[in-house]
Amino acid sequence: MTTFSPKLLEQVRQVTQEVPTSTLDSLIKVLMGVERCEPSQMKPKLLQLLPRGSWRQAVSNLVDVWQTEASELDGKVMAIALSTAAHCQTKLHQELSAELVWTGPNPASLPMRRTDQALLQLIRAAQQDLLIVSFAIYNIPEIVKALMAAIDRGVKVRIVAETPEASNGKIAYGMAASFGSQLLERTQVYIWHKDKRPVDEQGRYGSLHAKCAVCDGQHLFISSANLTQYAMSLNIEMGILIHNYGLAEQVIQQMDQLIAYGDLALLRSNSSLLKEFEEH
Repeated sequence: MTTFSPKLLEQVRQVTQEVPTSTLDSLIKVLMGVERCEPSQMKPKLLQLLPRGSWRQAVSNLVDVWQTEASELDGKVMAIALSTAAHCQTKLHQELSAELVWTGPNPASLPMRRTDQALLQLIRAAQQDLLIVSFAIYNIPEIVKALMAAIDRGVKVRIVAETPEASNGKIAYGMAASFGSQLLERTQVYIWHKDKRPVDEQGRYGSLHAKCAVCDGQHLFISSANLTQYAMSLNIEMGILIHNYGLAEQVIQQMDQLIAYGDLALLRSNSSLLKEFEEH
């Protein structure tokens, strides 16, 4: 019984990656209609369906390896291999996809989404719950507006962030100055208390330096950017927007465990934050 060699499997994978679905379907139909035929005889029939050079090259390489390593396999077997590989690739993209997010100079005009656009996309898409973690939060009116709209449609919003007091003065402004009392009253805010943080020999405390957002347990945004106007528009920042249930759930579980073990504490009624807001 002839099996697919690693080299032939790799060529099948490359074709399904290179050739778009509609064109790949045409190739599969041609292959399915052939009982017995030498791979070399199939090449002209397949290549004439391919308008782009890169597609033709990928299919030509596949046919060459097919001819060399498994010429006894007929067209139907190859069609089934291509169909199976394409299905697996589609499912993989549905279950795990990612895109880079960037703020800053972009001389090559690469098609990367801006940091603020990616975060706003998550907030506006949220239907059930939203978790946001950030070190600094300051002067982000568009994000505040999007968060208020999310809360109005029933989204549960949790925020984990530094405050000037909890950070031992590492940040000058707390979230109240940007979020305002109305938003804070309708969210759950958690902080990392100083007495839960490691301290070095010089008495310096650890920082809550993570920046991420999770939407509906399936979309995860990880970034170098704080929730500040500078980070969203002026700095060079990079992040990644990931669409995957497993990874998003891991972040939620990590934060839930920190809350359960008391490392992250809920600010009851957000009283201290509201006081901070009144003072500003």
